[in-house]
Amino acid sequence: MLAAVVLSLVSAVSWAQGKIVVLDPTAAVMGTAAAKAKFEKLQKSAEFAAAKAKLDGLAADIKALQAEYQKDGMTWSAEKRAESEKKLQSLGQDYQFQGKKLQTEQQALMQQIMQELGPKMESVVKQLVDSEKITMIVDAKAVMMAKPENDLTPKVTALLDKAK
Repeated sequence: MLAAVVLSLVSAVSWAQGKIVVLDPTAAVMGTAAAKAKFEKLQKSAEFAAAKAKLDGLAADIKALQAEYQKDGMTWSAEKRAESEKKLQSLGQDYQFQGKKLQTEQQALMQQIMQELGPKMESVVKQLVDSEKITMIVDAKAVMMAKPENDLTPKVTALLDKAK
């Protein structure tokens, strides 16, 4: 029993000597110049801009109808209130549909970028593990707090930008 305790203490001490860092792989890849350029290109595309404009228009319509309903709703007939509520519900559904459509396009692009840069990122991370004698990398999203000097994300982004 005592041997097990001593052995666990020894391994804890040797573990503490290793370098533990955090990495947000998605942020590292999406922070690259190539990823930013692809997102900018998507946002400037006519189809995306039209969908975004439609979404913004729906949001404005919803807001205007809600304001009108709050201001004058009490004086409206039951029919007019019901019609207004139905229109508001319809606009809300359209807004959700358009929002999901835009989000799906962005997620598809994000997956494409991750697939393209994934192998490069793996190579860059292995290079950093060797050069900086890192013993463990923890996903930054799973950590409550880490010092900036223990965050590998900016280094990975910089090396990905340099890698061709």
